[in-house]
Amino acid sequence: MPVMTQTTLDQQSWREGEGHSALDFSAVPRTLHIPLLAVVYGLGLALFLLVEPTKPWILLAVVALVGLGSDGILRSHPRAQLTGFADTAPYLFVPVLFALAAGLFLEEVEAVSGYRTIAAAGVASVMLAAALYAEYVSVMSHGSSYAAGRLLLNILTYITAFIFFAVVYAYEVTLLPSAFAIGLFSMLLAVEIFREAEADAYRALIFSAVIGIVVAEVHWALYFISLEDFLAGVLLLMVFYQATGLIQHHLTGHLDRRIAAEFSIVTAVGLTVVIVGSVLSLG
Repeated sequence: MPVMTQTTLDQQSWREGEGHSALDFSAVPRTLHIPLLAVVYGLGLALFLLVEPTKPWILLAVVALVGLGSDGILRSHPRAQLTGFADTAPYLFVPVLFALAAGLFLEEVEAVSGYRTIAAAGVASVMLAAALYAEYVSVMSHGSSYAAGRLLLNILTYITAFIFFAVVYAYEVTLLPSAFAIGLFSMLLAVEIFREAEADAYRALIFSAVIGIVVAEVHWALYFISLEDFLAGVLLLMVFYQATGLIQHHLTGHLDRRIAAEFSIVTAVGLTVVIVGSVLSLG
């Protein structure tokens, strides 16, 4: 189903639904579940970071709680009619994957210790809350906060991707498992990027799988090149950004030379950072 057709259906259901007010109150969650879930995540994350030796099950339990809580929050939307896991799954990838990647990343950062652990966990919980609010308001494409929600989700998606890419290198995961993890992570995050552009879920999943394969192949090649964690993460992020951005604009029919040039310039800047950083590290 084309994107415009889906938007039209959303607008029609809005007019025929709860009232005919010009104000879209569905953009505001009616409960405190989002900040409550973010606080619980922050506390669980702080516990994971503070307990020594590290207990991976703490982070896994917290991430599972984030997934279950996010699912419940999205199903509570008064107009979305999300009744099953298949309906809510596309909206869960960014909150859940961010919760996981942030925990792994902060555990590896040496500067995060003592009181700084509480501050880092607090920042992560705020970002999780932002992702949840953005997912909530982006459920209905006609809402007044939809555009802002989508922009925030795109930013958080790329931040999550970078964090995870850097984590894989920081933990020095072997080639095959790391390529699989990066490919899977990239595919799931690409689903969020393409959710707006492609109404056919199966077609969007195919494009997302292609993104996962491309990023995994680039990682496979980079595995044999000596790059610092940050630089390798930047390079993989540039590949992910370029690929998802061009395909997204292609799906929406907005891809032209100007858009392609803009993405190419951003990617070139990222590659310049990687090259300069590599030269400086060798020197």
